[in-house]
Amino acid sequence: MMGDFEKEMEKLSDIAQRLSSGSEGIEKSMEIYQQGISLADKLQKKLDAYKTQVEILKIQEETDEQL
Repeated sequence: MMGDFEKEMEKLSDIAQRLSSGSEGIEKSMEIYQQGISLADKLQKKLDAYKTQVEILKIQEETDEQL
């Protein structure tokens, strides 16, 4: 089962494909592009949060090993 992050990555990939195809008009392309930018920002924030969680876990592990 895919999580939300994976689903959103798939949606971003679909947006990129739609834009690459050139099949949309300029106004629709701009709308799709804006959706893609918004989604990419959201995903980057999630990745940053995951990275922080991993760093915290690594620090906790190192601290536990020193005890």
